[in-house]
Amino acid sequence: MLKDDLVKCPVCGVFTRIDKPELLTALANPEIRQQIENYVAQLVASAPAELASVATTSETRNFQTDVHNWNPTVPMWQRSPKE
Repeated sequence: MLKDDLVKCPVCGVFTRIDKPELLTALANPEIRQQIENYVAQLVASAPAELASVATTSETRNFQTDVHNWNPTVPMWQRSPKE
């Protein structure tokens, strides 16, 4: 395997092989490579803020009120995990 066609992923750090010669020549250009690295860095930096806002919007459940909404005719072993 040639080392010239191996490229390191900036997100996960895994090396992969690029088959298309057009992409390899584009990545060999330092200007285009810098633009791609800046774009990926912006994406990686913005992702935790978006994930944190989604995680804080979850509602808390109250077991005492949920237990009274269960269907008593359904056996315990046939209930859904949400019950």
